[in-house]
Amino acid sequence: MVRANLLSFKQALGGLRAKIWVILDKCPPAYQELVAGIFSDTDLEFIPLTGEGNEATFLRQVRLLSTQTAAELVYFVEDDYLHRPQALAGAVAFMQRHPESDFLTLYDHADYHDKYIHRLRGREYTEAGLRWHTVASTCLTFMARRGVLADTAEVFATYGRKNSDLGLWLALTKSRVVNPWCWVRCLGDGLFFSASCMLAWRHCWRTILFGPRRTLWVPEPSLATHLESTGLAPGVDWDVVKTLKN
Repeated sequence: MVRANLLSFKQALGGLRAKIWVILDKCPPAYQELVAGIFSDTDLEFIPLTGEGNEATFLRQVRLLSTQTAAELVYFVEDDYLHRPQALAGAVAFMQRHPESDFLTLYDHADYHDKYIHRLRGREYTEAGLRWHTVASTCLTFMARRGVLADTAEVFATYGRKNSDLGLWLALTKSRVVNPWCWVRCLGDGLFFSASCMLAWRHCWRTILFGPRRTLWVPEPSLATHLESTGLAPGVDWDVVKTLKN
């Protein structure tokens, strides 16, 4: 799975010049060898850790990517995603064309299509056969502007204090959290969704009340997917993507 992820990620870069920081949290040596072999022509920096866990390594990413000076656009990527060819090149081009965009996800999550919390009328553009539109939240694989990430680092830090990924995104996009009736309606999606509205207020009330509303964009059809059987992005044959040769 990790090899398929890395191969698809390399194809997703297209002709982009990138620097990649690789966090290896209690990973065997074979992982570093695999990454180094696939990205032999890429600027790599390995960060070996001894078992800090998901929350701590995510906060490391936030600190690192918000303070580095190699690029204005940064991308968080987990090791259980598939990307379509040229996906990241397309994402960078979108962010450059639309300077008002703050964040971007390449993952058209299945929840966007059947959960009340995501049934929102947002902004959209249709470009090069893709419908780009704003959404309420995503997971922890996403693109950001370095300056915006630095400004919102404290919100992302709440993930290490038991906020959910949904909760921190709802605080940033200010979707559903302002109207308590929406919290009740979200119960139809499952307890996690209503609880995340409350977590957003518990951890990020200053951002909700006083911070700017951030935009999070996604393409449809999807340019990436989480490799989870119940969460595959619809409308794409991911078996074909998985078998593409580098």
